[in-house]
Amino acid sequence: MATHYETLGVARTATADEIRRAYHAQARRYHPDRAGDRPAGEARRAEDAMRRVNEAWRVLGDDRRRREYDLGLQARAGVASGATSSAGPTTGPRIDPRLFDPEYLAARREAQYEHIDRGHAAVLRTLPWLAVLGFLAAIVIFTAYQGGAGSDEADPAAGPASGEVAQEPVELPAIGVDANSCVRVLSGPTLQEVPCGGVRDGVVVGIKLDPQVPCPPPADSDVTLRNGVVVCLAP
Repeated sequence: MATHYETLGVARTATADEIRRAYHAQARRYHPDRAGDRPAGEARRAEDAMRRVNEAWRVLGDDRRRREYDLGLQARAGVASGATSSAGPTTGPRIDPRLFDPEYLAARREAQYEHIDRGHAAVLRTLPWLAVLGFLAAIVIFTAYQGGAGSDEADPAAGPASGEVAQEPVELPAIGVDANSCVRVLSGPTLQEVPCGGVRDGVVVGIKLDPQVPCPPPADSDVTLRNGVVVCLAP
């Protein structure tokens, strides 16, 4: 069975631009609109070829899918090499051949994402806001303590001094993604939401209104966006 690289007619070391150009060339070659009045058998072969070309582009045109596909090819080549070089029957554990099928791996990964989303959606939605509320509460307590330390002679029961203005509610700035989102940090820097089961740089658990105050647990890092907002990230 031809690999996706063979289907597009490129080497495994081909760049993304080379793969894209090869896909466009193959798509023009096998597109159903070019079938015209060809015999039914030839039209079906062109349709099958077009499906293989589209599948090859779906995998190789995406960096993450391409890396996983290459790993599958390497593993398959290693198993084949071990089978041909062995002097006798092996007694080691059997490997499920489906693990070398990129489509099977993609379907299993999507099922895992759905399971994670169903089982932990409530926790992931609640935890970041609890962290934000705790962070805001810490700011309020710190501000109250600083205000009390600067007015030792003030009567605690006297209420606010004349002319004091009530503090307006804090409006949190937008950061481009929702709370509890799994993200990658891109150049800028900016945040891009990604699936939580894949490669990520962290989970958004809140923002820092004061850059000098550390992010509250469970955050273990922060990133300053290009609009100046400091976002707290959990592992």
